[in-house]
Amino acid sequence: MEHLKTLFDLTKLPTKFFILFAVISAFILFAEPEWFAIIEIENIKVEHGKYIGLTFIFSAGLVAINFLIWVEKFVSKEIRAYKFKKKYSENLKMLDPQEKAVIREFFIRKQNSIEMPIDDPVVNGLISKNILGINKQFGNSFILSGMNTSVSLRDRAKKLLKLSDINLNENLSEDEIELIKSNRPSGVDKWDVRY
Repeated sequence: MEHLKTLFDLTKLPTKFFILFAVISAFILFAEPEWFAIIEIENIKVEHGKYIGLTFIFSAGLVAINFLIWVEKFVSKEIRAYKFKKKYSENLKMLDPQEKAVIREFFIRKQNSIEMPIDDPVVNGLISKNILGINKQFGNSFILSGMNTSVSLRDRAKKLLKLSDINLNENLSEDEIELIKSNRPSGVDKWDVRY
């Protein structure tokens, strides 16, 4: 009995199955009579017309419902993506001075990856906001050195971030360079930086 129920569980059938039935039954219902003679099925409409009509209505209805469900999922996904991008852009524009200092390190060092303490509240916050990502060295694992690990700016953040968002610009004055050097994150080596 369970196998019979599974056989008739229409929700498990792919949509293309119902599209096929809709197309075939539509052809039989709406095709010119001469076409039936060519493929030698002249009597099919007369003998089985009501079943073919029901098949067309049922399969076309299921295709329409599946299409509407797909549209609803697609629109919902696009709305969620738009909201996420908007929130993400807002987060990049509202960085506090400590977050800006951490992100500036990637630009100051001209490196894609930097070893940082992930137990630091600022670094951890940037990871939570999806601005920084922990680099995976071996498959899905990463290496910790104490509480330090290799992190990178997410690609999305790289695309959206402007130098002005982190208080940098192309041509910094000597005073700006000194201000940036004095506001680097705690624990960072104070090496000579070439701007």
